[in-house]
Amino acid sequence: MSRLQTPASCQDDRYYAQPYSLDAVGFSFTSLADYQTQARNHEDRFGQPVEEYELQYLDGDHHQLFGALGISQATLAAWFALLEALDGDEDRYLIACHLAEDGCPIDELANRWADYHLYHGTAVEVVAECYQLPDKLEAYLDYEKLGRDMVFEGSIVELEHYVLLIGG
Repeated sequence: MSRLQTPASCQDDRYYAQPYSLDAVGFSFTSLADYQTQARNHEDRFGQPVEEYELQYLDGDHHQLFGALGISQATLAAWFALLEALDGDEDRYLIACHLAEDGCPIDELANRWADYHLYHGTAVEVVAECYQLPDKLEAYLDYEKLGRDMVFEGSIVELEHYVLLIGG
């Protein structure tokens, strides 16, 4: 899995609407209202309305989620609603990226991220924290092997170095 980027403010995100028509020039936008205003009045060089666009992510911190969800004109309103629901929460963003890369539809993300928890540390640390044993028994448990096995079996997903996803 590629290294996940955590979000900043979605106000800094910039997008581009590339018309499928070769006779029209695209436009950049930063919000749903901005897109709707420009698309409503957009015409090709012959004065005909332009209706279909490929949406591209130009700049900002949400590129991975945008790409994983395959945002199009049909899902653009849901995209901006999702960004508002994320509200800059880094953990939610990382969980949303993981779920989207696993094929979760955009309209189900907000309902599913509560099922997950991010742990900032290693698999060994999460196992040691979850399975606290008396000192006499600790010598019999190999935390490193147990943590590695949990990653291999999918109980824990390593999203990036020292960020683990638990739950689901």
